[in-house]
Amino acid sequence: MAAVPTLGSALRYYLQQHKRSEGDRAHLKRWLNEVDDPVWGKIAADARAYGELGPVVEGPYSIFISSALRARDFAESQTDTPAVKRKREQQREQQERSDLLALAEKMEDVVRHRRSCRKAQHPQRVPSPTGPLPDLPQEAEAKLSLDWLTREAHRLRQVAEKVSAGEPNWDWGPIPVRVSRQSGGKGKRNQSRKLGVFMQQMVNCMYRWCGKPHYHAVAMMTNIAFPDADVVAGNVRSACRPTTRTARRKRCTQP
Repeated sequence: MAAVPTLGSALRYYLQQHKRSEGDRAHLKRWLNEVDDPVWGKIAADARAYGELGPVVEGPYSIFISSALRARDFAESQTDTPAVKRKREQQREQQERSDLLALAEKMEDVVRHRRSCRKAQHPQRVPSPTGPLPDLPQEAEAKLSLDWLTREAHRLRQVAEKVSAGEPNWDWGPIPVRVSRQSGGKGKRNQSRKLGVFMQQMVNCMYRWCGKPHYHAVAMMTNIAFPDADVVAGNVRSACRPTTRTARRKRCTQP
């Protein structure tokens, strides 16, 4: 029986990827030092219960890790010069496309492997003269899971094509990602622009996969991504608060 995926094993898997930047590696190593916090098990449980991930192939951790790496890279690019920003954006798009295609390939591998094992273990039943036999309960459940994996792999490949075409891929939740014009501030808030972008993106990620913002977890992810951030859940909540009357009205009408 395969070992149950953990946050630590997922982080080590990402560290083994040769194309990771030094910034990504430092980010992943800092996260490895925080794997024992119970908050990660909480968001994993919520992701499984929410059901948007469908059948969990390697646990939900890969989704959160890849999202945090891309969010940090995008947030850091907001303080770059135009030339450096273009280069970083190209690198980010290439890495994002690579991650999406790798995840799609893993899903398709599971489908192929499961179907080949099913054929070997369960020879095709002889059809009834009155028509095809209905699937057994376990077979029906497995078929639903395999169908979901096939559809999700196809969707991920479509998203990867959009990324390669330069289309944004941060419309994951109800929080509009705003890039503040202010890059300065008091004390440790001198990186407020990139912190705000990162927190908004990760809250959207939590909404997308867990159905709730998980402000405390996002605050921890922010402090891991940016060691000098020193934010708490209240800072994340403030960063995601609508700043215009129209946006506040729209937020209040959401279910």
